[in-house]
Amino acid sequence: MTKSKTIKVSATLMMIGMVATSGCQSVTSVESSPEKEAIEPSICIAEPPPVDKNGKPMLVTLEDTLSMELRVFFDKDSAELKDKYTSELDKIIAFADRCSNLEFFVQGHTSKLEQHTAEDKTPNTKGSFQQLSSISLASARAQSIKDYLVTLDLPTNRIRTFDCGADSPIASNDTEEGANMNQRVYGWMSVYERYNQTLLNCTEF
Repeated sequence: MTKSKTIKVSATLMMIGMVATSGCQSVTSVESSPEKEAIEPSICIAEPPPVDKNGKPMLVTLEDTLSMELRVFFDKDSAELKDKYTSELDKIIAFADRCSNLEFFVQGHTSKLEQHTAEDKTPNTKGSFQQLSSISLASARAQSIKDYLVTLDLPTNRIRTFDCGADSPIASNDTEEGANMNQRVYGWMSVYERYNQTLLNCTEF
């Protein structure tokens, strides 16, 4: 290869390198722009939360798909909360602490095989027991969840309870196994009220 051709090839390679480098710098500049790094204020804190230069948690906007759900099952004709579910309820409290704008929705359900009214004893806010007279079993179940959350300092005005009766089964009531699945509480906490359709046949109390 002649000297002139060598110079032309070298110049061409240098130009390609400069263009490639320029392109990379352009991308880096866009990604590190203040607009991209800005965090929109909200009243929900991400987990783990980002921190500012002083080490304090920063508020971020949460996606509308973010939610926490709860499923609790009960013995026949009972509204007594089983110990095995308390750890799940503790998670609800942690989620509620991060998002102080959210409410917790609690649906109480029964099976077709259960009695329609109950005089159940459920824990009150002091850990003792109180009599719930002539209220529906579905309501008593939802109330038992609310009472437990209140003992963990979740304000009552952030808990909405609903009696859904036996009209929304998730399994057949023709078998004991299916009926057991319907003896339940379903609850959720979400950025948006994404489950309003499930409340059409329920009564808030």
